[in-house]
Amino acid sequence: MPRDLLQQEKLLRLQQFFLQETDEQHRVTMEQIIGHLTSMGIKAERKSIYENIETLNHCGMDILKEKQGGTTRYYAASREFETAELRLLADAVASSRFITARKSSELLKKLSGLASRHQGAGLRRQVYVASRIKNMNETVFYLIDDLNRAINDGSSIEFCYCDWSWNGTALKKVPRHEGQRYQVSPWQLLWQDEFYYLIAYDHVSCSIRHYRVDRMERIALTGEPRQGAEDFKEIRMEDYTARLFGMFGGETERVTLSFPPRLLDVMIDRFGKGLRLAPGKNGALLVTAEVIPSLPFYGWLFSLGSEVTLEAPAHLKEAYITALKKQLETENENG
Repeated sequence: MPRDLLQQEKLLRLQQFFLQETDEQHRVTMEQIIGHLTSMGIKAERKSIYENIETLNHCGMDILKEKQGGTTRYYAASREFETAELRLLADAVASSRFITARKSSELLKKLSGLASRHQGAGLRRQVYVASRIKNMNETVFYLIDDLNRAINDGSSIEFCYCDWSWNGTALKKVPRHEGQRYQVSPWQLLWQDEFYYLIAYDHVSCSIRHYRVDRMERIALTGEPRQGAEDFKEIRMEDYTARLFGMFGGETERVTLSFPPRLLDVMIDRFGKGLRLAPGKNGALLVTAEVIPSLPFYGWLFSLGSEVTLEAPAHLKEAYITALKKQLETENENG
């Protein structure tokens, strides 16, 4: 490469060197900097490197120097992402169910490139999360991109919605309703219970519905403007997600639960800090919240033990008791 071009790329090579090779625990001397540039065929003098470092700092980098035992050492003191932030992102990627193992590995490698070489090695470790099951459908990664584009463009979409089926030897996705295309207006993507869901206005039922993205196939933007703007305006996503259990849909009911004060953290985790509380009997607390009754709701309630009781409404309490009796009868019948 001509000498002039090598000199022109020196600034870029210096930037890469500081970002990849240095951090607060790993500093380099001027001799190491010159040696690195020389190995790339770039001749450099101390004075020019001082000027280059000043230029990089002026352009937004944070290259510091410190005296260590009479030797001046240099390092990149800050980056776009702090190591703790990258660790958070890496853990989220590694533990996410909707990202396949292969895609997780690719993303972790890219994330580690945002740290120094030394810090990045730690980011690439695999994170173990109890009951983590990686999604076998890598197309979900790209379906989300299509759905975001539809939302940003304000376009309605069509898609097939699938269920899993087993033919005795293998699992297979089978479109519902013999492949009939769903027609909806997408409004929001939601991350819930380790899955992505699309919150959309269904054109047939004329209501807000949600669909699991990994069960959607052959998404197509119709170019037709979205419907259901008024219905979606009435939804506060925080309240919407708080009343869902297992993402089961249905009519919302206002329920009152009685629980001991030591389980207040559990109620806040489920319903948020804006929950409505009142004193109950024998030192218990009462919480009133809106939920969509479903078997996952009953299962959550049962998991909290006998100290948590469903106080109201009466008809839902009867439905809960009936569900428990039915399950007990089924278990007894099956021995």
